[in-house]
Amino acid sequence: MLNLPKRKRMKNDGPFCPACKSLKNSTIYKDHLHLIKCLDCGVIFNNTHQALDYNDTYFTTQYCAQYGKTYAEDFDNIYRNSLRRLDTIFKLLKSRIDPAALRMIDIGSAMGFFLKAAKDKGLEHVSGIEVSKFASDYCKSKFHINVINAPFDEAGLKGMYDIITAWYFIEHCSDPAAVVKKIFDSLQTGGIFAFSVPSCFGPLYIFNRDEWAGTHPEDHRIDFSPLTVRRFLKKTGFSRISVYPGGIHPERLIPGGFFLSKPVKILYTGISRCLSFSDTMEIFAVK
Repeated sequence: MLNLPKRKRMKNDGPFCPACKSLKNSTIYKDHLHLIKCLDCGVIFNNTHQALDYNDTYFTTQYCAQYGKTYAEDFDNIYRNSLRRLDTIFKLLKSRIDPAALRMIDIGSAMGFFLKAAKDKGLEHVSGIEVSKFASDYCKSKFHINVINAPFDEAGLKGMYDIITAWYFIEHCSDPAAVVKKIFDSLQTGGIFAFSVPSCFGPLYIFNRDEWAGTHPEDHRIDFSPLTVRRFLKKTGFSRISVYPGGIHPERLIPGGFFLSKPVKILYTGISRCLSFSDTMEIFAVK
């Protein structure tokens, strides 16, 4: 039997938007009244958000149940994506070409694969924050990289950074606006905030909204689209913002036996890249 994370009941903060604090909102599903759309900034938020305890099984049994392999066994794929993300970050940091001089922290660093990739790319001053003791201990013992084992609210950010990353972390925060403001204040001018989040501008939300609502994770507080995340970051103070699709999967919509499947898939891929149309997205913002 799958050992699911123990639930922590969060205080209900009321129906105000966690991104802009507006009280103007509406429910969007009659069967899922906890999913609310802000009428001012456009984000969707979960008004009954519950945090989860990430015990040892999250990176083993639970990850394997979802992806067919444990987190450690998925190293090659995660490491490859990490190198790609770092290449994008370096392009935005063209005025600072010496990686050894950069200071970087990864929030929600998991077992440290992104931190390992950063060191391999020449960054010497890297560290992480990770709530799971199992994952943080793995990173410290395997890669000899410093990781603070604590929730972000307790760990905080010490000093100023050139790069702050948070892969699939922001959507779990009960107050994402406060977290992103803290990240902004901890970045050097010209520094990069790079992160990934689920997107409500993707095939699942657009074409199968009932499934999207019915499978919405209870520990996800907020859902952005490419448009709303740009607004959110600009309001925080970020200047240049780039949004990319986190994954392009035309096969989820276009059957393989369809006689025009190949050209339609090519068209879908082009549209997805142009509009960041995907169930997840990656964002790179410059302070």
